[in-house]
Amino acid sequence: MASPALAQPQHLGVLQVEPTDHCNLACRMCAPHFEGWAEVHGVPKGFLDPTLWDRVLAGLVEDDLRFDHLIFQWLGDPSLHPALHRLVGAAAAALAGRVHYLRVDTNGILLDERRIDALLDALPPPGTAPPLLLVWTLDAHSPEVYQQVKGRDHLLRVRRHLRHLLRARRQADRAINVQVQFVVQQGNDHEVGPFVDYWSDLFGCQGDPARFHDELLLKRLSVAGGGPGQAAADARYERALAEAGVGPGRRGALTIHTWAGRPWQVDDGHAAEARGACPGLWLTPVIRHDGQLIMCCADLHSETALGSLSETRFSTLWQGAAATARRLAHLAGRFEGPCAGCGGINWYSLPPGHDAEARARAAALGLAAPTLSK
Repeated sequence: MASPALAQPQHLGVLQVEPTDHCNLACRMCAPHFEGWAEVHGVPKGFLDPTLWDRVLAGLVEDDLRFDHLIFQWLGDPSLHPALHRLVGAAAAALAGRVHYLRVDTNGILLDERRIDALLDALPPPGTAPPLLLVWTLDAHSPEVYQQVKGRDHLLRVRRHLRHLLRARRQADRAINVQVQFVVQQGNDHEVGPFVDYWSDLFGCQGDPARFHDELLLKRLSVAGGGPGQAAADARYERALAEAGVGPGRRGALTIHTWAGRPWQVDDGHAAEARGACPGLWLTPVIRHDGQLIMCCADLHSETALGSLSETRFSTLWQGAAATARRLAHLAGRFEGPCAGCGGINWYSLPPGHDAEARARAAALGLAAPTLSK
């Protein structure tokens, strides 16, 4: 059990884990892979060591840490990790009762029948572990548009893999839900309607709403976290959905989700709002593929790295002096380093009491409060 000084509110926040920062696509909206960066985070690309992951999980359990959910993905595609099924299976076994669900975001290119079956075999039976949400990022209805938007021609292969998953999960009796995603952008906005129709029909035939909760998500494109071009991207999104006549709600076996509001604090089409402390510093820790704990998923270059989980426990780093000092700076209106030009992780809200908790933690560590910015 964690000491009161290291305690974390139960079922709050999202833990993101990066199995790898390698990717087999070159999506236009993803600068590191579209532009072919040799290094994504300023360190060599790599893969999460399953033995290290086992130690991290043991520390989370021993410190009684809890999160709303855990996401396997950051700046690469998890399916490139040869032991993805082992990583997910270990988390499912260790985190029962500590997360509401596990999530894997993937393009699905390498999730063939063998890999899907291995993932199903690695999961405990329903009721003994959190359910798994498999998010398939597709962004196109036709092979031609998939090639244009994603940089490769794999759409038909991905559809085949997903159809196998829908059949196999019923036979294996495993709690796997599915979400198909479409990020609306220039080049694919005319395919919103056909995309929704295709997947609604397929899940109508092969889904099972009595046993599984499956979704289709139409996402806004993030342009540099709300930077120049965001207003135009938002307008394109709203126009595409209106022209397709698509909105949130049920479509057969699928639940359709849309992004009605802007998640950006500031962008080029709206007046600047008063900026508050970013909830990412409290709610979205990331474990990089080499075991480094990063404070925020928007920090691609790992400037908010707190230390290695191969050497120090999660609780010690997450409630340590470096993390607390950065939270205090935000509470005082000071946004420095990677936070200076970021629009904020504004699809989360900072719950009441976190400011007081951060100040109490600072007092316990002997940290001086930063000066309020003018």
